[in-house]
Amino acid sequence: MTAPARHTRNAPGRAATQVLSNNKLAIAGRQVTLTPGYVSDSYGEAAASHNKSLSIHRWSPWIAGFSGEFARNAITQYLPFPRRGAGRAGPDENSLVLDPFAGVGTTLVEANRLGIDAVGFEINPFAALVCKVKLGSGDISLGVLSDSIDEYGDFIARAEESPDLVPLSSPPPGFKSRIPFLSPAVERKVLLTLDYMNGLEPRIGEIFNVALSSVIVEFSNYSYEPSLGSRPAAGKSLVHDADVGKILLAKLGQILSDIKEFQSELSSGNLTPEWRLHERSFFDSDGIIRPGSVDLVVTSPPYMNNYHYVRNSRPQLFWSGLVESTVELKRLETDNFGKYWQTVRGGPPIQLEPKLPNLEETIGVMRSVNESKGVYGGTGWANYVATYMNDLDRLCNRLGRLLRPGGSAVIVVGNSMIQGKEIKVEEYLCRIGELQGLSVLGVSKLRDRVGSSIVNSGSRLQTKRKSTLYDAAVVLRRF
Repeated sequence: MTAPARHTRNAPGRAATQVLSNNKLAIAGRQVTLTPGYVSDSYGEAAASHNKSLSIHRWSPWIAGFSGEFARNAITQYLPFPRRGAGRAGPDENSLVLDPFAGVGTTLVEANRLGIDAVGFEINPFAALVCKVKLGSGDISLGVLSDSIDEYGDFIARAEESPDLVPLSSPPPGFKSRIPFLSPAVERKVLLTLDYMNGLEPRIGEIFNVALSSVIVEFSNYSYEPSLGSRPAAGKSLVHDADVGKILLAKLGQILSDIKEFQSELSSGNLTPEWRLHERSFFDSDGIIRPGSVDLVVTSPPYMNNYHYVRNSRPQLFWSGLVESTVELKRLETDNFGKYWQTVRGGPPIQLEPKLPNLEETIGVMRSVNESKGVYGGTGWANYVATYMNDLDRLCNRLGRLLRPGGSAVIVVGNSMIQGKEIKVEEYLCRIGELQGLSVLGVSKLRDRVGSSIVNSGSRLQTKRKSTLYDAAVVLRRF
């Protein structure tokens, strides 16, 4: 495992949030009374896609999670302590915010912008790189970065005018795709760009790496629909040539502008927050965080029946040099929260660990669906649902130990339709939290999504009936 990054600084359309009920919630067939006064209807725009317009958060797209606006509103609502010397109500300067599934750093960045110490865990090396670069940009040299961007502009312009110039860099040998990922003309420009990046000082090079990785799919023969697939499969033409330098310079200019703003925020507020990022599973966090020391958790675990966290980031992982072979991707699948359906489908029946009678019955019915398909039928999916819920149980157990008395956890999850059965993850999360000694403060519906019920994972057949999928925020508290 890599050592944790640690740093102390010197200086889709709008979706209305609605409370599912005022003070009652039906959880696993029974009524739970919610603590009054804590159910939020003001999280703001929650969808991660909103980050495309937000400073710092717009650097690199990510498949899931929530917006910076959501994270900031959650932090300011559930850390209502006076901050010494700030001159206004806000979080205490000694508060600690945790994101067990940090992704590209949405929660950690917003905590730091508010002057709050933050710690996160992330197993995907590319997401961890983006997160680290964002958080570390608070004291990057703006002059050096600006000069490097200008020099790259001159370099790539000269390189494109010299057709005989042969790149020294090579495509990542372990990266395979069904059709050429980059056309020859585009690949040459990307390799020349890598030549230039190899001469940069490490921290500036990491910013360039994030920028290039974030735009590389734009001029590739692949696209997100929303998962990664070839352009021809989506009815789009191949990209035979592209202005790689212009696209990358635009992204670098955006990053430079956002860093200036970030540094100005920290300086004007006299903010000196610390941050730590651990590139490992949160379930391997024993001894890293002191029990009872976390004031707030704002996070979103990987959703149930999602295949694409690894697949969607394969180009970035390989072209940024973070992985060299597909073997390295296996760890991301086996260490992933809830695992992947493919990793648990062929094993013996997995038992549900938390006591959830209604879900046990659902899983039992699921095992009997499409039995002729073997592990590609209900038996494989039943294992997956049980594994996912067991990891929710493990998550709540750890949060119960790490949260201080009075500390809260805002957890964004989504329901799923599997083998024709709706799995209301937010309701089961509430019940699991209670079983682990946490109290349910509230559940807020964030937005609707449209999806289909997976009934045959082998051929990925789906029912014609569309099902309403949604995101919900569950708020738990340790009293």
